[in-house]
Amino acid sequence: MDEMTVSDSARLADLSRLLGGYTNEGAVGVSLAFSQGDSEIVAVTSGMSDRARGMPVSPTQLFKIGSCTKTFTVAALMRLAESGAVDLSAPISHWFPDLPGASAISVRQLVNHRGGLPEFEYDIPMTPDRIWTPAELVDLAFQVGGQAAPGGPAVYNNTGYVLAGMLIEEISGRSLGAYVRQQVLEPLGLENTWSPATESFPAERMVRGYYHRPPPAANAGAGIAAGAEMWRMDGVLPYSDALQDSSDSFPFTAAYACGDMVSTPGDMVAFMRGLFGGKLLTREMFREMSEGRVAVSFPGTRMRETGAGLFQSSYADRLFYGHQGSIPGYVTVMQHEPISGLTIAMTSNVGSGYRMSFYASGLHPVLDRAVGIILDS
Repeated sequence: MDEMTVSDSARLADLSRLLGGYTNEGAVGVSLAFSQGDSEIVAVTSGMSDRARGMPVSPTQLFKIGSCTKTFTVAALMRLAESGAVDLSAPISHWFPDLPGASAISVRQLVNHRGGLPEFEYDIPMTPDRIWTPAELVDLAFQVGGQAAPGGPAVYNNTGYVLAGMLIEEISGRSLGAYVRQQVLEPLGLENTWSPATESFPAERMVRGYYHRPPPAANAGAGIAAGAEMWRMDGVLPYSDALQDSSDSFPFTAAYACGDMVSTPGDMVAFMRGLFGGKLLTREMFREMSEGRVAVSFPGTRMRETGAGLFQSSYADRLFYGHQGSIPGYVTVMQHEPISGLTIAMTSNVGSGYRMSFYASGLHPVLDRAVGIILDS
């Protein structure tokens, strides 16, 4: 056995122990993939994909990736802009003439969290079997949220992404899932990623998701950082210290362009590697995503600055670029570090509406240690 093989074997053993420790602490299952430069994508897993059936996680199983969907949506929007079909500086009133304030909001501001649009995520009712239309999500946002002037500080916003998905559909004449497939997934050879809100997908390959919903602390405040619950789970899951199966609690149509996609860590690594490697967008269009960033502060995350569909985040004292996603029962991170060429993605099938809890945020220190194992070995 040569030295390189010994080193690789030791690194994989260390990663396997790391993931095993994470599941021993309380996570149900975890799947990780990484590559450096154009090297082979390596996958490591631990834990269970289905507790009731006693099934282990495998690298080809699908996880809900939540807001990591946003990076795919923006890549599709940039492909549309690259073709000349849409001007990112154009006001969205051309497509949404009845939307309040639309004449002052640009297409670009739909996806850089600076459109000032109201938010719906924390108020959307968890109705598992409801089929939402994108227009209904936007209407809900204006019913429950307040609007601010566009161009101000970045405030995380899902409504802009819903509108971006609607815009892509109107201009392309295709469903969002079909356009993302044609313009993003197929050019990069991604065969394990789907947009379930607008296309069929192999549901039998999904891991089950598990949710921690303990009774709120007596001194919990109204904000997420102060202990408030992100999602409205009343009537769907009771309070319990035990993990509960939440796989079907949040319908894909309620997430749409801001969070409906399912994927594998291997596909997410291939996507990020292709995006940063210039295989998908021109340099100008990629700069639209990655540059012009402004500072953000989101409790329980590593996100520090936002571009359009890409955040600058800190892991293992290094600056990475990518996204993270959270949807009931699932947490996902996908990142790329230009200096080392490391691309890494990690998914878990456990989550919580309490953003600061282990089940919602415990993935991040594990990723810190994974980066250290990969780059320091």
